[in-house]
Amino acid sequence: MNARSKTSSEVPSGDPTPSRSLRGPAVLADPLVRELVEARLIAVLTTLEPDGSVHAVAIWYAGIDEAIVFGTGSQSRKVRNLERDPRATVVLHDSRPGFEVCGASIRGRVDIVRGAEAERLVALVHHRYVTPDGRKLPGPARFLDTDDVALVFRPERAASWDERQSDAAAELRAADAAFPLEPTSPRSSTR
Repeated sequence: MNARSKTSSEVPSGDPTPSRSLRGPAVLADPLVRELVEARLIAVLTTLEPDGSVHAVAIWYAGIDEAIVFGTGSQSRKVRNLERDPRATVVLHDSRPGFEVCGASIRGRVDIVRGAEAERLVALVHHRYVTPDGRKLPGPARFLDTDDVALVFRPERAASWDERQSDAAAELRAADAAFPLEPTSPRSSTR
């Protein structure tokens, strides 16, 4: 039996946990994917450029019904790419020091929503990341006003991973032997 065909109960304690494959409605119904969608993280959205290369951007998101929604500007590269080809991949991950990592790489298609419905969907995203007082500040308000399009991502397939409960993660945690990652607190201005 090769390493790829082992079941999780046969994997030696130090080996990585095999990723799980999900399809259709099972993607957003999966407990790990739900956890990631509900967490306030930053997603990576990838679209296809005209030459077939990948355009990847970090982006805010919100979960709605059986989709993930993003707000963006109608003149953005990702919108132009999605107008030509609606296929996209979204990576949601929660990574901590050592093997305290979990995530999902989700493939699907995007519907571009404009007008009043876009305003409602974009507001769902903004309200997850910026306080009501923050949205009233002149600079943030102008910045957020550039999001005039909603991208509604409908998952089709996913691969997920979760090493948080692995023996390797437990050993690093117990020994305090993993280097810390960069903090998520605001950086001081370098300008």
